[in-house]
Amino acid sequence: MLKTVMLVDDDDVTLMICKLRIKKAQFCEEIVSFENGLTAIQFFENQLSLPSQNRIHPELIFLDINMPVMNGWEFIESFEEKYLSYFPTTNIIILSSSVDPKDEEKAKANKRILGFLTKPLTDENLKAIEVIEDFKNKFNHR
Repeated sequence: MLKTVMLVDDDDVTLMICKLRIKKAQFCEEIVSFENGLTAIQFFENQLSLPSQNRIHPELIFLDINMPVMNGWEFIESFEEKYLSYFPTTNIIILSSSVDPKDEEKAKANKRILGFLTKPLTDENLKAIEVIEDFKNKFNHR
């Protein structure tokens, strides 16, 4: 089970469905959610003002691409530039309704992005992610 998962999506219904599905699956202990990339970036900026032992470190971000204010690609660029060194264990999964093949190609080219999922988040998606996380944990503890 992950400690913290972050959801970044401008659709309230999607956020609600994701939260319910994640809680039901007991996928993580804590969920933090934001309605655009800028508020998510502000979360990371606020975390840097805290002592390192008190910071929330999301292990996984479910990120929408098409959002107002700051879209998913702009969020990733800002996160990698300013915050990745402070949150090196944070990975991203794109969770989008985008059907543009360029978005999926762009996601595959970024090593921080673990996958590209089409909305809605499903129980099967969560189970597959748990397997990946279990493998990573076992591999990293050798």
